[in-house]
Amino acid sequence: MNFKKSKNVNRSIRIVDAKRTVCLMLVTALFSTFSTNAQTVPDPPKPPTTSSSSSSSYSIEVDTDNDKHNSSVSISISDDSYKFRASYNKSKNEGVKAMLLDQLGKKNLTQNGNTYLWANSQSGDEVFECKLTKGHLRMYVDTEVASKDFIEKINKLGNKLKYYISGTDPKKEEVRNAERAKREIEKAERELARAKRELERAEREAKRAAKN
Repeated sequence: MNFKKSKNVNRSIRIVDAKRTVCLMLVTALFSTFSTNAQTVPDPPKPPTTSSSSSSSYSIEVDTDNDKHNSSVSISISDDSYKFRASYNKSKNEGVKAMLLDQLGKKNLTQNGNTYLWANSQSGDEVFECKLTKGHLRMYVDTEVASKDFIEKINKLGNKLKYYISGTDPKKEEVRNAERAKREIEKAERELARAKRELERAEREAKRAAKN
């Protein structure tokens, strides 16, 4: 009788040990899951991607005689085109026209009253167009078709027209660009600091989840 009782006790001990082993395995698995979640940190915000095109715009008030007039110049450059748009006081029209005639000449020029149109096409595709009316100027170049020399020529002409129409100069523009760059850097620093705070907050939440 005593021998049989001892055998039953041993069997009970083995059953208890098996249950303990299963419990330990479950606890270990749960701990492993929480640890993995705690170590998983959300990816920080990605910086905005920049396209290959660039643009610059100018809106400057210019004093002419005793009246104040608004002059604006917009230059847009991309992989496949160059675009120039300007609006200004009509008093500058003769100066603009003189600069265009000096650089573009009268070849491919069509005049209709106060409208001057320079146009050049190849195989039916528009390669270059420059349209001047009183107080307005537009230029377009297909940079995929036009020659590098012509593109450079129009780019230089556009810069000269920009300074003439806006009444500014390279030094003033350099100062303005430096101020704009400073503002952009300060903005980027603020965004970086905000992203850092968000990352730290996500890490704290992950740690709290692991403890729970």
